[in-house]
Amino acid sequence: MKTQERMVILTTPNRDDGVRQQIERTVDTHGRHRDLRLKQVPHMKTALQVLRDGQADIVAMSAFDWQNEDVSGLMIAGVLPRKEPTWVLVANDKPEYLQAGAVVVCDHELLRRQMMRMRSDLELVRLDEVIDRLGASEVFSQLDSDERWPWMEQQLINGDINGFIVPRAIHAGHRMKSRRHTLGLQRDKSESERERFVPPPLHGFTLLVGRDGFPKAELKDMTDPSAELAYRLELTMLESLDPTLHDITGMFVEQRKISTFLKKATDEGDETLLNSLVDPNKKRGVYKSGPRVELIVETLSPDGKRTASCERIVLPEDSHLGMVNLLREFLELVTIMTTAHEGSKRTIPGMPPSMFEPSPALMKLNEED
Repeated sequence: MKTQERMVILTTPNRDDGVRQQIERTVDTHGRHRDLRLKQVPHMKTALQVLRDGQADIVAMSAFDWQNEDVSGLMIAGVLPRKEPTWVLVANDKPEYLQAGAVVVCDHELLRRQMMRMRSDLELVRLDEVIDRLGASEVFSQLDSDERWPWMEQQLINGDINGFIVPRAIHAGHRMKSRRHTLGLQRDKSESERERFVPPPLHGFTLLVGRDGFPKAELKDMTDPSAELAYRLELTMLESLDPTLHDITGMFVEQRKISTFLKKATDEGDETLLNSLVDPNKKRGVYKSGPRVELIVETLSPDGKRTASCERIVLPEDSHLGMVNLLREFLELVTIMTTAHEGSKRTIPGMPPSMFEPSPALMKLNEED
C-alpha cells in the first residue's frame, strides 16, 4: 500500500475569522486517514515566509488574508467547506423582542442598515461610542485583542448595553455564554416574517494556500469545489463594485441541490422561481437535473428604508455569465434608484399629472448625498 508523505499545515492563533477552529477540526478528522501535522506560527507574515522557505506545505488563511497579504508565488490549492457566513446578534432576546430604544452595538455599516430596516426604533451605536459613554477608554486600551470581546459580553451581562452584532466566528471563538441569534437569510418558514440579512461578502471561507504548482489533487478529500466556486464568484463581484459600495453591500453565493429550490418554491407558491428552474429545451414542468448556484446581492439606504436587491439562480456551468448579468442588473437598479428624475412634457391620456412631474432620487447611499 502506498504511504502518503507527511503534510505540514500552518495556522496562526485565533484571529476572529473562524480559520483556526475550522482547520483544527479538518486536521482532526482527516488526520485519522493520512499523516497531517498542524503547526502554529505567531503571525500570518511569518507563516507565508515559512511556506516560501519550503518548511511547510500549506497555510490556512481567510479570504481577507489572501487580499491583504503579499501572496506572490503562492496559489489557492483548495477551499474548505464554507462555514456559515451570517452574523449574529448576541443578546438575551431575539431581535424582534428587544425593547424599544434598546442599545445595540454594531460597527459594520451594512449590518447597521439591515438592522435599521428591521427595527428602526433601536439605538445603534458604535464600539467607540460605548467605550466613551462608560468612561472605559483607558481600561479598554489596556486589554489584549482576545480580551476585548469578552469585555463587551460583560457589558451585556451588566446591562450597560442590550446586545451587540458580530461575525459568528467571534461568538464561537471566544466561547461566549450569552445567547446568539442568527441574522440570516431566513429560509426557515418559522422565521419568514423576519427581515433577511444578506451577509457582507467573503466571510466563512478558509483557503488552503500552497506554493505555485502545488498538486491540488493532494487536498481533494478535504476541500469543497462548490465553496471555491462561491469564493471566486463573490470575490469577482466585490472587485467589480465601486469601492464606495463595499461596506454597504451584502453578497451571498451558494450551490444547492435543485430539490431544495423546488421545495422552497412549492412551499411559498413562487411560480417565478419554479419557471426559472424549468429546462428551456423541454416541455414545461421538466427540470434539468443537477445542482444550482444561487447569487444574491443587495444594498440599503442609511436609514434602512430603501433596498436595492437582485437575485439569480443558474446552473454551475453558467455561473460566471449569471454573475455578470446579476451585477449588470444590480448596478443599473442602483443607478436608477439613486438618480433624480426630471419632469416630462409628454402627455399620455389617462395618466395622472404627478407621473410627469420631477421627482427626487428614490434612495440615497450616504447621508451626505
